[in-house]
Amino acid sequence: MGNILKRSNQQGPKFRTVVPNHMVEEEIKSKAHPNYGYRSNRIKTTKYSIFTFIPKNLFEQFHRFANLYFIFVVGLNWVPEIQAFGKEIAMIPVIFVLAVTAIKDGFEDFRRYRSDKKINGQNCRVYSREDRRYVKHHWCDIYPGDLIHLSCNEIIPADILLLKSSDPNGICHLETSNLDGENNLKQRQTVSGFEFSHDFEISKFQHKLDVELPNSEIYKFRGYVEKESKEKISLSTENLLLRGCILKNTDFIEGIVVYAGHETKAMLNNRGPRYKRSKLERKINQDVIWCVILLLFLCFFCAIGSGIWLSNFNGLTDNTNYVPFIPFGDLDKFSPVYQGFIVFWTYIIIFQTVIPLPMYVSLELVKIAQVYFINNDKDVYHEPSNKRLECRALNITEDLGQIEYIFSDKTGTLTENLMEFKTCTIGGVDYPHMPGDEESDFGSRMSIASMSRSSSIYENLPLEPALQRELSNMCLRSLDSVELTIPEHVKRVQEFFLLMAVCNTVVVSHHPHQDEMDESGFLSQPEFLKQAAQSREEGLDRYNRLPEAATPPNRFSKARGASLASLNSESDYPFTSSDGSIAGSSSQISDSSQRTRYEAESPDELALVKAASTYGCRLLQRSPERVTVYLPGDGEVEFEVLHILNFDSVRKRMSVIIKHPETGEITLYVKGADSSVLSVLDRKFRMNDMEEKAVRVKTEEHITDYAMKGLRTLCMAKRTLSQEVYKNWLKMHQEAESSLEDREIKIRDSACRIEEELDLLGATGIEDRLQDGVPETIAKLREAGINIWVLTGDKQETAIEIAYASRLFHRKQELVTLNSNTKEEAKDLIVHHIEQINLNRPSPSRDGLPAKEEYALIIDGKTLAFALHDSASKKAFLNLTKKCNSVVCCRATPIQKGHVVKLVKEELKKLTLAIGDGANDVSMIQTADIGIGISGQEGMQAVMSSDFAIARFKYLERLLLVHGHWCYNRLCKFGAFMFYKSLMSVMLLFWFQFFSGFSGSLMLDSIYMMLLHLIFTSLPPIVNGIFDKDVTAEVLLEKPELYSVGQKGEMYTNWTFLMVLLDAIYQSAVLYFIAHLAYTEENAGIWEYGTTIMTALILIILLDLVIETNSWIWIQWLILIMTFLFFWVFAVVSNAIFFTWDHPSNPYWVMENTISTPIHSCVVIISCVVALLPRLCIRAIQATVWPSAIMKVKQLEKELTDCDQQTTITTETTISEVVDRSPDSDRNGGNPQLNNLSVDYRERVRQRHRTPSDQTVDSVRPVQT
Repeated sequence: MGNILKRSNQQGPKFRTVVPNHMVEEEIKSKAHPNYGYRSNRIKTTKYSIFTFIPKNLFEQFHRFANLYFIFVVGLNWVPEIQAFGKEIAMIPVIFVLAVTAIKDGFEDFRRYRSDKKINGQNCRVYSREDRRYVKHHWCDIYPGDLIHLSCNEIIPADILLLKSSDPNGICHLETSNLDGENNLKQRQTVSGFEFSHDFEISKFQHKLDVELPNSEIYKFRGYVEKESKEKISLSTENLLLRGCILKNTDFIEGIVVYAGHETKAMLNNRGPRYKRSKLERKINQDVIWCVILLLFLCFFCAIGSGIWLSNFNGLTDNTNYVPFIPFGDLDKFSPVYQGFIVFWTYIIIFQTVIPLPMYVSLELVKIAQVYFINNDKDVYHEPSNKRLECRALNITEDLGQIEYIFSDKTGTLTENLMEFKTCTIGGVDYPHMPGDEESDFGSRMSIASMSRSSSIYENLPLEPALQRELSNMCLRSLDSVELTIPEHVKRVQEFFLLMAVCNTVVVSHHPHQDEMDESGFLSQPEFLKQAAQSREEGLDRYNRLPEAATPPNRFSKARGASLASLNSESDYPFTSSDGSIAGSSSQISDSSQRTRYEAESPDELALVKAASTYGCRLLQRSPERVTVYLPGDGEVEFEVLHILNFDSVRKRMSVIIKHPETGEITLYVKGADSSVLSVLDRKFRMNDMEEKAVRVKTEEHITDYAMKGLRTLCMAKRTLSQEVYKNWLKMHQEAESSLEDREIKIRDSACRIEEELDLLGATGIEDRLQDGVPETIAKLREAGINIWVLTGDKQETAIEIAYASRLFHRKQELVTLNSNTKEEAKDLIVHHIEQINLNRPSPSRDGLPAKEEYALIIDGKTLAFALHDSASKKAFLNLTKKCNSVVCCRATPIQKGHVVKLVKEELKKLTLAIGDGANDVSMIQTADIGIGISGQEGMQAVMSSDFAIARFKYLERLLLVHGHWCYNRLCKFGAFMFYKSLMSVMLLFWFQFFSGFSGSLMLDSIYMMLLHLIFTSLPPIVNGIFDKDVTAEVLLEKPELYSVGQKGEMYTNWTFLMVLLDAIYQSAVLYFIAHLAYTEENAGIWEYGTTIMTALILIILLDLVIETNSWIWIQWLILIMTFLFFWVFAVVSNAIFFTWDHPSNPYWVMENTISTPIHSCVVIISCVVALLPRLCIRAIQATVWPSAIMKVKQLEKELTDCDQQTTITTETTISEVVDRSPDSDRNGGNPQLNNLSVDYRERVRQRHRTPSDQTVDSVRPVQT
């Protein structure tokens, strides 16, 4: 029945049976079907349906404290003795907020529905028992037990057990980037024990499957198939194709569905987005608590005041007419205590707006709009990949403006992750391939930066002449270990390149993969087969050797004849060439001889295969048992592959065991990290009197040299195995592979046993080029006061050079290196460096001030593990990092990356950001306050786990310095303004209570009170929260130090709420008492009095927003004016109609009478001026006497604009006069600070403020500054 009830697998059976559906008779009813109860392939990620939307959404919204509070207030208003507003009026705010939130939730759910519909509507071919062939079905109509046919590049619709493949060896390849983020190819094998030939009809498969219950472990799968002979054939992950993967390098496959829909491993791993709360939101929530305290204080104060006021009436119980607001009734209820209790709850209703209910809804609307404009910013759009910035978290945009620590991966994040073979060392001899290696000083710290910019123009690898000579006669005889006529170094060179060609998992094909079956299930012959057949009939010979290869004529003739059957010419297939591809994207390594399609697991492997192919040692074909290589001396040669030991993160190496086709000699070829290979070399490489020791020393020197150039290094080695040694190892290895417990550990231990006593061949240096703009971006981020840490798995020397190239390190910094082998040594090192830094007193600089010493920390993975071991070590490590400007962690594991981020986040209480591009970065991305994924070469796992996704690292500069600053500034002002207008309206009502006997009476119409924050003053702050800019983007990028405003939290501090409260108290007092004094001698009713106050209140709120606005666009003016006009028209129209919300009062014709009197206009104008004048004065004094950094920059920009406008040239102006009045001379004399602004920045300012008078007149141009 599957895991329907979500129970633990420990309860009940752990396996379930899947029966092929074509074996089940059609007459069997659904409940009697053997696969009944298993989920179909239809997915549903929506939360609501048409019928459940309203009740379910309301239930979710009532989980929020604010909504429950206002529902409680609405309920209080229905109690007759407590009622303060009309019952219907009091419900308007809650209904409005619930409705807006429901609309937003409904829209988001509708987007999920459309996505589900698109996925469920995709097509695939399912075997039909009636038609006896494959027919087209929607994904949602697939069920466990169905037989599926898929072609190359199709997405796997469900978890399928592989039964048949177009490959004669029964293998296929998958790209799993949609599932685990790894953008490499995974090989899968058909179920062993069955003879699935190419002509086998899968409909004849009639075996039941016993598979484990659905679970989320994507790397584990258990099950078995029972044959007619009762033999059980085990199933593993090697036989399972997971939903969401893409079929690659295979014409077609066929299989049976074992899990579908929400029972697939991909769906079980889809936990949805995490909710994060921003730092600013947490501060606002704290201030809401102060609002609650203020509400209780006001209610208690007024309740006590009501009791005191009532106690002043003598004989109250004898005559209740003394108090007009107490109705006739039971005299026992008219005690001051009882009336104070009742009026307390009345004031809860009256002062309810002190908690700004609309703020949360408005805040979400502002953030959604901000995210929209961030996503559509053309300056963070990457045109080559057609990818734009993607915001996956809607509620933390303001945190982008407060980041203090950035944790970055290196490979694929700072670099391209597009590897290029640059150099190699073989037998201790260096073979440089980089241009100008002999002349240039590669010891320069910045050499890698120039290489990154220039190497992209080299389309072909510059060949090394010595290697060409030594590889020109490469043949099987030279690869024989007992051959004595060939020099040892030449044999080592040839084996080195053979290792590069065969020790990998690169997939090779010679034609585009096409299926013989069309989308409807009918068979047809692929076009490329027709072309290939025609080409073979014509007997065309288009095979030519590389121009660089010095192959003897007789050798070449032999090779040409041998290769005709497998190699195809350029005209055979209509596809273009490229340099290669990773993870399944079709590519060709092309030269004048052939077109071969390589699909590599990683960029490193592709670079090595390309390099070997360029020298003539070409990988031509690969299967699980065979690998075909073209050798310059022999042509095509086929080696038998005995075993492949895949790479793992513990061994940090991979191996292949092959058999010599002529001598039968068994050879183990190993490649991996230098530390993992050099540690398992033969003893002769460690003996002082041996020649091999010199080879090892020279190789290590070259590896260090490569690393100091910023190159990634791989070490190559081999071992010749005797038949006896191999057979003994194979027996133990097969036992490890068949083990049911600790299988992975036993296989790894078995691989380690054979990977020992190795002979060193050499090492390679591969360049991973820096992305464009990385050094400039890091420099700007550091100027902004952001601490940048690089967490990488690369070796220390490589990471250091990349740090220098990317400007993370600079020459003036002193390097602090932490390398240790024990916990005690690590602790002592940390303490020692802290003491040394403390002893190094700052030396005086040129200006007489002490110059601050700068330090950069480098720590390796082993020492980092010791530093994170206990609380004392963590504290010491953090103390050291705080004294360093930059930190690089080398050889760091994914778990260590997450622990480092967590340490800084929790111990230092700083806002952190993690950025990476691969699955190994997911841990730190999810741990940080903000996670950013780069959609690069390593799949989408980092993107799927992130809050924001960008295409290049350089876009981080604009995302933080511009959008982060804007979002933080806007939302700070928005939050403060929402508190201000709520407190303003509440304090007005509070002042009136002193003159109404604390009776709970109101001078404002209740409809105005309910609509004040919902409509009359709601849109202008929302529009400002979206469009207001305190500083332009050009200024923020030019002056990154302005970012510190957000880091220090200057825009919204712990005192912000208090200042807003004091401002609201003052302005409300001014407004109320001016109106009170003005209307004291006037013959006007309470509603005319209240209408005047309401009009002035709305004007003061809107004008206060005008004062706080930094920039204006037309939509801001339009919304501001339309808002006030709407209130005015609404008041006139509603008062012209005879109706009432608060019986027995009636506001009929109140607005018309009020605006017709002069006192109304006088009160409104005087109140606005007196209320807002202090704010205007404070802002003017602050800008003049104590200007902030932003104010200073805005003033400089204004001066620059005014200065440029004074250089307008007319036809009467001479060039000499212009030179005399050049902007530079004015600028130097007027404000020297303007000289700090760059020429590019000045030009951008001019373009922004360009007027028609600035344009060229009579072909005379302004003098350039």
